[in-house]
Order: sequence, then C-alpha cells, then structure tokens
Amino acid sequence: MILMLSVIMSLAFVNNVNAQQRFGHVNTQELFEKMPEVAALQGELTRKSKEYQTRIQTFYTQYQNLATDIQNNGPTYTQMVVEQKYKDAAALEQKITSLETEAQKELANYEQSRLAPIEKKAFDAIQRVATANAYTYVFDGSLGVLIVKPDSDNITNLVKIELGI
Repeated sequence: MILMLSVIMSLAFVNNVNAQQRFGHVNTQELFEKMPEVAALQGELTRKSKEYQTRIQTFYTQYQNLATDIQNNGPTYTQMVVEQKYKDAAALEQKITSLETEAQKELANYEQSRLAPIEKKAFDAIQRVATANAYTYVFDGSLGVLIVKPDSDNITNLVKIELGI
C-alpha cells in the first residue's frame, strides 16, 4: 500500500513537472539565412576567395608558360638550362600547392572567427525569446530531429523580430 502510494505520488510529481515545461523549436538555418551579417560574411568570403584564385591563377599561368617553353624549346636548350627550367617548374608547383593550402586554411579561419559572434548573437536572441516566452527547451528544427512540431511552438519568427530581421 505504501509502495503504491509512493508510485502514485511520484507519477503526480512527474506530471506536475512536465506540465510546467514548455518545448519550442527554431529553424536556425532559416534564421542564419535571413541575418544580414551572414550575407555580408558570404560576400567577404567570396571576395577573399577570388583574391586567392587570382594569385593562384597567376602561378598556374607561369607554370604553363614554363612547361610550354620546355616542350617547344627544350631540344634547343643546353642540358643545364633544361634542368634549371625543370627546377623552376617544380618550385612553381610547390608554390601553387602551398598557396592553395594557405588559402583554404585562411578562409576557414576567417569564416570561423567572423561567424562566432554572429552565432552568439543569434543564440543569445533565441535564449531571450525562450526566456520571455517561458520555453524550458528549444530544439533546432533545421536539423530535422523533431517528429512532431506544432507551429504554435515555432519561435523562429519571434527570434527574427528580436534580431530586427
């Protein structure tokens, strides 16, 4: 009897706790797509990427010119000149590879450093909206992990308003 009373009281307590919890969801992908800071960052990344592509293309052109020169004029060059041209070609290959690696690393670091404050701004806004609307938990609906999600608990538009977008 006491055990049964304990179980009933425990279930009542769990139901009471669950009744006080409120669950919401937000589509962070949609949110980020609408943030002007993200669009600006994409523009900056595109510009920086094009700068690197231009520099790399310059080295590719030099390499192609050198290869064409070796192919067309190699038989007329002395062995020493041909060897030097092959060394120059190898140095250009190394320079191109290094620059490509450097570009990838720099762009990734740049994106990460610029994206962090944007993410913080969005997640702070989500936190403010969740607190203001008494949501205990907020799930990211863009990840597709929610099976059932009523529109009434979608706080994406509230967060957009909070961010002014």
